[in-house]
Formats: sequence, structure tokens, C-alpha cells
Amino acid sequence: MSLPPLYKYLDVQGANLTLTNRNFKHAKPSSFNDTEELTIRSIFPESDADALRQIEDGFTDALMRHLDDPPTCLNIDMRKKVELLQAVFKANPDAANRVKEAKAKGTAPEIFNVDQMTQRNAAYVDEINEHMQGFRILCVSTLNDSEQMWSRYGQEHQGAVLRILPNIEKDSKYQLFRPVVYREKRPPLYDSAVSFTEASLFGNQEARIKAAMETIIYSKTLEWEYESEYRLAIPVLPGDYDWTLMPYHPEEITELYFGAKARADFKSNIIGLAIATNPQISIYQMSHDACGNLFARAP
Repeated sequence: MSLPPLYKYLDVQGANLTLTNRNFKHAKPSSFNDTEELTIRSIFPESDADALRQIEDGFTDALMRHLDDPPTCLNIDMRKKVELLQAVFKANPDAANRVKEAKAKGTAPEIFNVDQMTQRNAAYVDEINEHMQGFRILCVSTLNDSEQMWSRYGQEHQGAVLRILPNIEKDSKYQLFRPVVYREKRPPLYDSAVSFTEASLFGNQEARIKAAMETIIYSKTLEWEYESEYRLAIPVLPGDYDWTLMPYHPEEITELYFGAKARADFKSNIIGLAIATNPQISIYQMSHDACGNLFARAP
């Protein structure tokens, strides 16, 4: 995927540290302005009761569509139950119809206990949200002239913005930036109970879990859409480098923009650091035009 120009907004201290230490700080999700970042509120968009009813209603049909497919569900006990039912339905195809008829009449035993599943779902949500705190996130923007971004992240226009251009030849991790999808509200872990049933029983579980995690990582609510954000997410694995600070190749910092209110002493110091980092860096000064719009000019 080809990346657009990507810019990192920094306050005065952040700009000094980023260029002095030649690394970017990767934040823990709990430190974000939006406290719901990298979290989920629920497993399904439906209520637990509605979701479980849909799962039960579709359970037999899902098995019938996959009679010859080995179950892939992660729960061993459930896998054994599925294999047993597959054998029964293959030996007696009419058994599936009898199960569905009994279910329609309310005489079939429940596959799931609603209260137990609700408690398990709540515990699972907490577990996932805690797990997501193990990621380190670097947030950038496709915009270098956002008034809101300069105000919020550029220390009220006193800081600076750096452009990151990943070095492909050196297989830079900064190639891994991905766009954020803005939504009305935080997404559930799964799109629907119906799609969950078949995928959880017979799908590629590794791919399913990865897709669910990516939905959490690369989603924000619409109030943050002005950020036009891309982000780089790295999980901290046991025994691995914690990625709180991530080095960059000097040539990957290609442009420097000073805020419209940046002080002269700050600019003098940062210019020295920037040129020492990458002698080919391009340097600009942000200013407001007569209409109050931001634009970049030569310093």
C-alpha cells in the first residue's frame, strides 16, 4: 500500500527529544486523549440475549453447511460437540430437521446459558481491553496545516511538525502505518452474531482474531475525524523490545515545519538538530494568511 505524506505533530519538548535521541515515542493506549482508544464496549452489536438467540437459531444450519469440514473452534469441548453432531447429522440427515422443529417449539435444550454467556462476554471484553494496553502506538496525520492539530498537538502553534518518509530499501517499520477508520461509535468485536457463528466454528481462527484486533486498533469515533490519522501499532511481546521509543533512519525525517508562534531560540536549536540528523532536510515556517488559513513558507 502506497502511503500519503505523513506528519508528526510535536510540542517543544517532543521536538527536541525526537531529534536529539533520533526516535519517536510510542504511546500506551491509556495515555491517549480519547480514553476509549483501543477498546471495545461489547462482543456483538446486539444485546447478549439477542446475540445468543441468533447463534442458537443458526447453529444447526451452520453445521449442515459444513458437514464434511473439520471444526476449527478453539474450545476443545465445543469442537468435540460439533464433531459429534456432524456425525449424527451425516448418519441421519433428518435429525437436523427434528432439532430445528424442536427448537421452534421451544422443546429443545438450550445450547447456551444466557446468564453464563453474559458474564463470560463481560469478562472477555475486560480481558481484550487489558490486552490492548500491551500495544505501542505512533499516531501521525496526512495534514501539516490543520489548525486543530497545531493547537492540540503542536503546543498552540509553538511546536513543530516532522514529515516521515519510510525508507523502503532498509525495510523500515514506518512502512507499516495504516489509516484510521472513523465510525459513529466504537465497534463491537464482531459485526454480527450470525457471521460469528460460522466463522467461530469453521473459519480460520488466526485470521479471524487478527481481523478483530485490527478493527479495534484502527478505529476512532467521528469526533476525531479532523485528525486524518494514520497509525503504527506494534505489540509488545514477552522478552521483546518494548517499542516505547522507536528509532528512525536519519534520512526518513525529510521535512520540518515550525509552528506560526514558534520562538526564535526554539527554531535555532531545532534547525541545528534537524540538519545534524539529515543534512538534506527541507525546512518551512507555518504562517496565517489574511483569511486566517495556515500555509507553509520558507523560514
